[in-house]
Amino acid sequence: MSERFGPLPPDEPIIGAGYPLPSAPPPQRQQRFPLPDDNAPSYEEQYTEDDEAYDDEYGEDDEYYDDDYEFYEDTPARQPMFYVFIGMAALIGGLVIFLLFTLFTGGGKEEVKPAAGFNVSIDFPTANSRVEIGKPFEVTVTAASNEPITRFELLVGNDSIDQIAANSTAVDKGFKAIGKLRGQFNQKGNYDLVVRVTSSSGATKNSTAVRLIAVESVGDKPAVVRGKAQTDVNVRTGPGETFELVKTLKAGDEVSIIGKTRDKEWLLIDLDGQQRWVKRSAILEQDSLDLVKTTEPTPRPEPTATNTAVPSPSASPSRSPSPGANAPDFVPTNAILIDGGKTLRVTVQNLSANNFSGSLVVGVSGLTQDALKFASPTVTIAPNATTTVDFSLDTAVTASKTAKVTVDPDNLIKELNEDNNTANFGLGPSIEAPDIVILAPTIGSTGITVTIQNNGGPLPASDVTIRITVGQSQSSKVQNIALAKGQSATISDVAKPGTGPAKVEVIVGSQTLKSLDFTIPLP
Repeated sequence: MSERFGPLPPDEPIIGAGYPLPSAPPPQRQQRFPLPDDNAPSYEEQYTEDDEAYDDEYGEDDEYYDDDYEFYEDTPARQPMFYVFIGMAALIGGLVIFLLFTLFTGGGKEEVKPAAGFNVSIDFPTANSRVEIGKPFEVTVTAASNEPITRFELLVGNDSIDQIAANSTAVDKGFKAIGKLRGQFNQKGNYDLVVRVTSSSGATKNSTAVRLIAVESVGDKPAVVRGKAQTDVNVRTGPGETFELVKTLKAGDEVSIIGKTRDKEWLLIDLDGQQRWVKRSAILEQDSLDLVKTTEPTPRPEPTATNTAVPSPSASPSRSPSPGANAPDFVPTNAILIDGGKTLRVTVQNLSANNFSGSLVVGVSGLTQDALKFASPTVTIAPNATTTVDFSLDTAVTASKTAKVTVDPDNLIKELNEDNNTANFGLGPSIEAPDIVILAPTIGSTGITVTIQNNGGPLPASDVTIRITVGQSQSSKVQNIALAKGQSATISDVAKPGTGPAKVEVIVGSQTLKSLDFTIPLP
């Protein structure tokens, strides 16, 4: 209230002013549990008198404040169970949200797939093959994986020179694919080829590196490779035992090789200004025959002796069906007498880029009165690789003869080419080739000592190279050695090219006769 309408009565309270203190002090709070006193006024009597005096002094307007006081007195305090309830509600809500998230995300875990596994190998060309610069060459690779194979890539160092899509085929334990890539070198030198395989998940795997040697194109240029006769050998006017004999080379005689047959079984040499032919098995060439031209000889004359024909079987076998894309291509490439003429060894090559595994039959006529037939239940021939078949003869062959060799004479195997399964080979007395064995290398503080032993035919005096390879590093030593059967020779102080897994090779001319893996320990 205000004094707008005149002065307030003396006892009228003023808004905003405090209440005057009561004339009597407020009653003192009694002891909570006072001892009983018979003469003391009762609780009601004591406070009734005080209340009446207080009401007389302050009037009825104090009821407003009394009501407020009672409001705060009556408001209940929040109990602990209220907070427990809130906490439990939050916990249950969070658990429900987590379960829903897990349900819609598949448990929050991605499916773990096994890592891609590979098996990759370059089937062709083989290591240390020579290719002509400026001419494309083909690389055949086989790969297997537990995932579909999608791509092949041909690498030289870090450079990609070709890549193709792969068509993998499901097999029992995964997938398999065969690829053919192309490359070309334009400069001479050594090149390490690697094929990288990629699977459907994007995983990759590199094959083991294969070193190729790029050489100048032979073309029509005359190229000469030096050679040396390992034993006495006949020189003829053509590549075959039925051609005229013109001379006999003695062991150790040197020759100039200027050509070769397609199968490299006969060499064309320059003999006193005239071109003559000699069997390759008797010549040790000093460089690769890839450097000389392949020469087409004049047609061979018919042999003077009548060969025994292969008798026709009583029942004609069914011809093989039309060849498929994965068919092999067999051709007999060589036939020689070993074991003093008691064994005929025939070499069969698979000219196809496809692998072959199965039964193989080879027939031979002309050596005995009856035709011979060899059947092998299981033979595996990789693309462009060879296998040998041995025929045991009842009587040793000691005179020159001509053997007619036929692969798959019953035509039971479907091949890419059925017209090259037969060839004639002139056979002379058996000439046992050297059989070199490498004994365990001895590793010293200054170098490595290698001992070789000859368990076969005589090795004429030749420059023998001992080459040791560790990774990309090599060391070698050349020593002139002649070994009879059973003799050995030691080559000392071959430099260490490094430490770790190593390979030692025995090389005569350009031919590696034997190799052995060993380890060079740390010093």
